[in-house]
Amino acid sequence: MSRDLRSENCGPAPDDSGLMVAAEWLSGLFIAPLSPQQVAEAGAAPSKNALRRIGAQLGAPTTAEKLCGVLEGKEPESLTVQLQRRYTALFEGIFRHRAVLPYESVWRDESATLDGDSVTEMNAVLRELDVHISSDCCEPANHLAIELAALAAALGAGQTSVAVDLVKRLDGWAPAFASALKRQDPEGFYAAAGELLLALIRTAQTALRVTESATATVNKQSEGDFA
Repeated sequence: MSRDLRSENCGPAPDDSGLMVAAEWLSGLFIAPLSPQQVAEAGAAPSKNALRRIGAQLGAPTTAEKLCGVLEGKEPESLTVQLQRRYTALFEGIFRHRAVLPYESVWRDESATLDGDSVTEMNAVLRELDVHISSDCCEPANHLAIELAALAAALGAGQTSVAVDLVKRLDGWAPAFASALKRQDPEGFYAAAGELLLALIRTAQTALRVTESATATVNKQSEGDFA
């Protein structure tokens, strides 16, 4: 995704910042195979500590430890090869019986293709957020990483209603996706990432429901002031 998938006008509200960081982290993990530099950085102490903070904020510390355990279990060079092979096998559909394709349309059974209504709908969401997919990304708008990046952008821009809709959208298909990852990823790194994705969805559902309620209360009070 390009830098445009971030708000230039306002930062995240404190209650949303943890959700935004988690969504961005997961988006970066699912958009492409990790490079050697990314693997080395992810295995460094500051990055692992940040991941542990994400796990704590999402109520999933054990899941974060699983991810950290993989990142520190091998030398970066061999780990990079392992993770790149797993990414290719899982997400690029080379072995159909082992593939766990990260596209909403596949899990919503939109003719079992990568297109469908979800692409059109997500393109509309991106336009509403005034963001776009970077020119070097060839994925459709209903790719998991793009939906997560859009969620991060909505949170960063304070567009709560859009964020709520995106969380509902993810909840409609990510559980099945994560369940398949758990079956197909014996090494466990991407299976754990799927668990963290579900924790993000659960936490966001609760947090955004509170935000919506607070906003409604403020609006009601404002209306009363002018009655």
